[in-house]
Amino acid sequence: MNVHRALWVVLPLSIIACDNPSSGANGAPSASAGAPAASSAPVATVDPSAAAAAAASASAAAFMARGATRRHVGLAGILLRGAYEVNLTSDEKATLDKLEDGLYSDQASTPWAAHKAFTTDLVAFIRASKVDPAKLTADYAAIDKAVLAGQAREADALNGLHAALDATQRKALVDQVKARRAAHEARERPMMAPDGGAPDLGKRKLDRLSLELGLDDTQKKAVAALIAKDTTMTPAAIQARKEATQKRVDAMLTAFEADTFDAKKLDVTTGGKTPHDGVERTANFTAGLITILHPDQREKLAARTERMGNRPGRNFEDVDTSMGLGSEEEPMPMGPRFPPR
Repeated sequence: MNVHRALWVVLPLSIIACDNPSSGANGAPSASAGAPAASSAPVATVDPSAAAAAAASASAAAFMARGATRRHVGLAGILLRGAYEVNLTSDEKATLDKLEDGLYSDQASTPWAAHKAFTTDLVAFIRASKVDPAKLTADYAAIDKAVLAGQAREADALNGLHAALDATQRKALVDQVKARRAAHEARERPMMAPDGGAPDLGKRKLDRLSLELGLDDTQKKAVAALIAKDTTMTPAAIQARKEATQKRVDAMLTAFEADTFDAKKLDVTTGGKTPHDGVERTANFTAGLITILHPDQREKLAARTERMGNRPGRNFEDVDTSMGLGSEEEPMPMGPRFPPR
């Protein structure tokens, strides 16, 4: 109800209250005081079209909010997340919800569950100051199995989404994803050191571990040598992985916009030999690190590993299934963030 309409309803009522015809000249009630006074005030009504529009708007907002809180993974997740913002019919919305409900209905077999098992074992290894290779092998196998199965489910969901949308909707979705990526790249700051040169990520990692674990000078030298063994964390290597991932995203968007599409034929990997490459690097580094640390430092490392493994937006929570499980030190390529379901 707007202000003018509200005044039209309220003002006649206030006039009636002040000038009550049931009162006599001296203010005493008249004989007809007990009878209800007739009111000529207009009755407020609800505009059906406005109510329907408000309900539709609320329904659309709830649908988009549902998409924002779902877990979106893999290259397919980029399109599935964006689909919630495309103009869809009620039937298409129901189809999208059904496709996403089937992605990870069994939470025990998700990549997140496999990664959590790995983190639990890694924390135990740190506290025991001994790594169990057999357990690590089992963890790697579980991660690979969960990631590959997840990719297959994502491909099925993406094929279902393509079938549910018409050509105009697919183009709108692809354009939206491209615009979002362009905005992301515009905000992204290039990796560089304070002097403007290439950042020394090894030194940054060493400084962080020295501060958090309290390394002495001898330990710093040993840890620096351990860090130097990993050649995958150089700025050039990280940039190469990022560019490779972006090429795969471009290929997926181009394919999705076409009339015929099969997500199972797309390359949704990131060039790693296996999905568990990232956690294997983490495990190898940790195995070397615990031989350098004192007992109190190992406990600090165990607490740190446990904290980082359970922290939203870190480790697997911040990496596509298609990207494997990245180490916490690695700046991640463009991709959606995955809030808990």
